[in-house]
Parts: sequence; structure tokens; C-alpha cells
Amino acid sequence: MSSRNKVAFVCIAIPALVELGLGVAYFTASEVMSYHQEALGVGWSQLEPGVRTLLLTLLNGYGSAHFAVGIALGAVLLLPLRRGQAWARWAVLAIGFPVLGATAYLSARLAAATGSNVPWQGAIVLLLLLLVGVALVDPRVDPRAGAQSVDAPGRQ
Repeated sequence: MSSRNKVAFVCIAIPALVELGLGVAYFTASEVMSYHQEALGVGWSQLEPGVRTLLLTLLNGYGSAHFAVGIALGAVLLLPLRRGQAWARWAVLAIGFPVLGATAYLSARLAAATGSNVPWQGAIVLLLLLLVGVALVDPRVDPRAGAQSVDAPGRQ
């Protein structure tokens, strides 16, 4: 693997690992995060039981989505991308950008609208790492991968 692809690998691996961690944290949470409570303007125990159930269900679902994205990014990173298959960089983008982009936008929007201490900066860093990683992946196919590159037909 070239130095360029090693840097790309790390840039994509970091968001993948963070997605797994966030997924576990949000999926197993028993109440919304402190910054969610700050945005709501009330403590968890002050919410009606039905509202707590709804918010926790949404948070746990959000966590399962992040976990799934982490698994998918990791699978593409460790198998086809590491093997030099050209289509894998686009799979990374298709898997990671919708969730990381939405998370960055929505968390920044929540912070701006409520003044709560939402960790939107971290979401933007993860999105940028993913995009830099995709941009750095060498589009040429590794001759051992056994497939032609869509980006650079005939180049090996």
C-alpha cells in the first residue's frame, strides 16, 4: 500500500471507529445526552414518560444507524479498499457522507438554534477526515486486485 493510501486509510478509519463508538453509546443510552437536555431546557426526569420513551427510542435508533455506518465503512476499508479495488472509494463516500454530513449539519443547527453545547465541531472534523480520505485514495487499481479502475481504465 502506498504512503498516500496509508494516509487515506487512517483518514477513513478514524470516522469508522468513532461511528462504532457513537453507535454503541447512543444505542445503549438510558437517557438523552446532557447537551440534548440543555437544548430541551429541562432535565430528563422533568419530561413526561411518553416523551422520554419517544426521545430514547429516537436516540437508540440514531445509535444503531451510526453503528451500521461504522461496520459498513470498516468492511469496505478492510476488504475492497485495502485490496485496491477502485469502486471502494465511492462506496466509502456513499456510506459515510449521508450520515456524517447530516450529523455535522444537524448538530451545528441545533447548537445555533438553542445555544446548547452540542459537539458539532467533532462532527465536522469526522466529515472532513472522510472526505480527505476519499480524495487521497489512489484511483489506480492495484494489479493484484484483479479489476480495472473506473477512474483510470487500463492503468495498472
